[in-house]
Amino acid sequence: MSEPDTPLVIGSIGSSYGIAGRFEDQISTAITEALIDINARDGGLFGHKVEAVERHVVKEAGSDLTTVVARLKESGVTAVITSLDDETLISAVPQFVEAGIAIIDVFSSGMQVRDPEVQHGGMLLRLSPNDRAIAQHYAEAAFGNASDKTGAPGSVAFVSEDTAQGRSLKEQLELIINPQAGKIVAEHFYPIGSFGDRAAVVGKIVKAKPYLLVVNGPSTDAGPLLSDLWKATLDEGQRPTLDIQVRVGPAAVMDFKDDALQADCLSRTVGQQGGGSLSDEHVNMMLNVSPNFLTESYAYSQQAYDAVMLCCIGAYSALSVKGSDIAKAIPAVLTGSEECFDYAACRTLMRDGLAAGGERVSVSYAGRMGALELGTDGDPAKGSLREYTWSEANVLQPPDATNYEVTPG
Repeated sequence: MSEPDTPLVIGSIGSSYGIAGRFEDQISTAITEALIDINARDGGLFGHKVEAVERHVVKEAGSDLTTVVARLKESGVTAVITSLDDETLISAVPQFVEAGIAIIDVFSSGMQVRDPEVQHGGMLLRLSPNDRAIAQHYAEAAFGNASDKTGAPGSVAFVSEDTAQGRSLKEQLELIINPQAGKIVAEHFYPIGSFGDRAAVVGKIVKAKPYLLVVNGPSTDAGPLLSDLWKATLDEGQRPTLDIQVRVGPAAVMDFKDDALQADCLSRTVGQQGGGSLSDEHVNMMLNVSPNFLTESYAYSQQAYDAVMLCCIGAYSALSVKGSDIAKAIPAVLTGSEECFDYAACRTLMRDGLAAGGERVSVSYAGRMGALELGTDGDPAKGSLREYTWSEANVLQPPDATNYEVTPG
């Protein structure tokens, strides 16, 4: 076989609302920069520039993407990179599959996306940890040594925006902690952008005395909640009477030093974002576009950059720009025998194999996210996370990278 004389056309769809909207700039920037690297630095794919259709940004949950998918198909798109809420992604999957477009999602984590009713035909791949992986990490934090300042091990308070993803995360957490005699002892689901009576929520949490508090919402909700909760637990000597471990999601991983929060209110808090250590190359790439990323975080930008690379590496491995071929090839190019760390190196290995007599070299791409392995369902089975903590002055500290492996469930 030889390289086809056919350009690859990639589409992308983002969001301007909800938590996904908070990372639209990071994701769209990384996609744009990856395409520049592919074309200007690495000479494109199959002798052509990789083409990109103008990015579509969804403005509200549950949007109908029928006309968008039709436009992408008409433009020759065979792979689309998405950052959508679970409901919108679920409704769009059948349309993408019918159009022959591979879907590489960098944001979604809800397990409803993998319900049997969502017929993805192997065309949907997700690059961020799903709710099962996240719940496993939270469950580990829910059990520890009890004291007079802690709740019972396994007791969890759960606060989240009322989304399909939030409900999914709670369900996955219960599936893990309930068999171990743990349980959700307090919960608060609230509409996006409307947290509700914060004092009442704080009172509910203090009364429940959980061992772990999970806050699955943005920094604008998490910061004030944790500040008020900390204040509510202080005695006359300003010493905390409760020791509650806290876990927050990617949207709350921000620097709070300039916010009017109680000092030390984040001392028990750990935040997580998918992806391995942030390389200087990646950080500089993002900051060259906007210095605002210093405070806005780089969440999901590694996945977005690697999504473009994986489309191209997958296409080269398959020697095809057909959507189904790309979708089938991507899991394989993450676990092959020859390790490579960027598109050019992976292509060289595969191209040299072809030049040497048609040998198909299997590569293992470990890009900006770090090493990643997809399971049979197309979700990450093994990967990396960054864990963040805060100083007494609520300053975000440099992260530590850790690995995760999803236990089948």
